[in-house]
Amino acid sequence: MNDSTSIYLIGRRQGLYPFTNSRWFLENSRYKELTGLRNVPQLKIVNSIKRSDIIFIRNKPESTTDQQVKKIDSVIKDHRADKLVINDVKDFNNVDNKDITFNIWNNNDVRCPNYCVLNPLDIDESIEQITTMLSSKESILLRINNRTGGTAMKKINSNFANKDIVQLLEKLSTKVLDYRNARVHTNIIAVEHINNGNGHYTHAFRAHILNDEIISFYVAISKTLVVSMTKLETSDLNEFVRINTKFSDLMKNDAFKKKILKAMKSITNMGAVDFLLVDDEPIFLEINPMWKGNFFEKNFGDNKILLDWFYNKPELEETIPNVFQFKYPIKYWEKFYTTLVNKC
Repeated sequence: MNDSTSIYLIGRRQGLYPFTNSRWFLENSRYKELTGLRNVPQLKIVNSIKRSDIIFIRNKPESTTDQQVKKIDSVIKDHRADKLVINDVKDFNNVDNKDITFNIWNNNDVRCPNYCVLNPLDIDESIEQITTMLSSKESILLRINNRTGGTAMKKINSNFANKDIVQLLEKLSTKVLDYRNARVHTNIIAVEHINNGNGHYTHAFRAHILNDEIISFYVAISKTLVVSMTKLETSDLNEFVRINTKFSDLMKNDAFKKKILKAMKSITNMGAVDFLLVDDEPIFLEINPMWKGNFFEKNFGDNKILLDWFYNKPELEETIPNVFQFKYPIKYWEKFYTTLVNKC
């Protein structure tokens, strides 16, 4: 470990304007992240990119425009050769546009769903593609490639009326053409829907990775298509413990871990990689470079179920320690930034 390591932070605002790097501000911050960073004695925030050892790019993907990506790139492009760049904007489109992500994964033998890109200017052509896909798939998801699944995703199957699919495509096409003003690579995609879970629950596996090292991991569960921890109920505890215990056991297998690391490394060097598990094999869905969620919010996003499990059921900490590390955010972020220093 170096005696002292300097970090320069860049977001859509931070690091692009004078004196926006300080010990008291962190763009797109997670709860207690800045406190954890400041608790690492070897790591110092600096206001000069030339004096830094690490450049950490912290833009919020869904709010970032192509122009902002170009601006950030113009600031760091002359420094890539001699500094460690985390969440580099050169990877931005590979990360945030799911069709590009899937294409890269396919080229690197990383399992992911089948998909096709639809033309927002030709509804008839898109209908033909959807019909062809549904001839071999039970159901598919229609979504915008660079928007969160919960805000722009619809599951359809062969029982859907043609007029309803047309209406859905028209609505998505209008949004895509509008979004393209700020994000030129915006597309509609049809993605194979893969059933996973145990019949009653859908499982969403997530691993947080920093420079080829898994920092943390957990499984979220839900009884709905879009998995959200906000929908947890008291009765979900047994399934939550069961599947997170299974995930922990799988993570003891080096071959399994290598598949997760390969999925991330083929795209970028930091993020949360989301995947499904079918016959204990991961099928990768997307990468979120600046991960958030209830675990990383103050008071766990006031999630009453998580608060109950964390503070009223201490015996769970021995059973699912992978989840309980999120109970201690300062310690979590100290570990994250200490790992970052060790990678420099």
